[in-house]
Amino acid sequence: MYNVLIVGAGPGGIYAAYELVKKGNGLKVAVFDSGHSLEKRFCPIDGKKIKSCINCKTCSIMSGFGGAGAFSDGKYNITNDFGGSLHEHIGKQNAIDLMNYVDEINMSYGGNGTKMYSTAGTALKKICLQNKLNLLDAKVRHLGTDKNFVVLENVYAFLKDKVDFYFDMPVTDIIKSEDGYIAVTQNGEYKCENCIISVGRSGSKWIEQICKKLHIQIQPR
Repeated sequence: MYNVLIVGAGPGGIYAAYELVKKGNGLKVAVFDSGHSLEKRFCPIDGKKIKSCINCKTCSIMSGFGGAGAFSDGKYNITNDFGGSLHEHIGKQNAIDLMNYVDEINMSYGGNGTKMYSTAGTALKKICLQNKLNLLDAKVRHLGTDKNFVVLENVYAFLKDKVDFYFDMPVTDIIKSEDGYIAVTQNGEYKCENCIISVGRSGSKWIEQICKKLHIQIQPR
């Protein structure tokens, strides 16, 4: 029986596990993902022998530790003006504070020295105002692909002995039980008191089905 079971090892699942480890007073935590561990994530497309998608059983670009952004250029937006609706639930300042907190974690796990860009006080913003255009306010931390990978490696190194990770193990169903929830996988069932689902784009259809089954109201965006 886990205290908390997390479905999805993308950024949401990773930072949830991180917080539970840092502040959870010895909670037993598990993270499940349909994709591979970070070191095993590899896309076979090389532009020479394999030039297009061959429909791997598990897509290493979309799934696995780090989520769909693991091999991106590592841009982290700090803004309420685009990219999500968290501020609608917890308030704009709280949302910004949390984004800055994640940035602090990234800096402490290998991202230190990377540049933070901002639209505030820029010449472009002034030109936009002069021409009655609204330039969205944002700060953007640009880690870069290599640094982004290093940060993920270091966060995983911190978590791996404190959290049970189950890679290549998609959760097919979530069942409500008397004392919590049951996560159903091809390798068996796992019980937990609390369940966090953070499956991202690749699991959007699945989570919609789970929410309907558990009578959780959803709002498409």
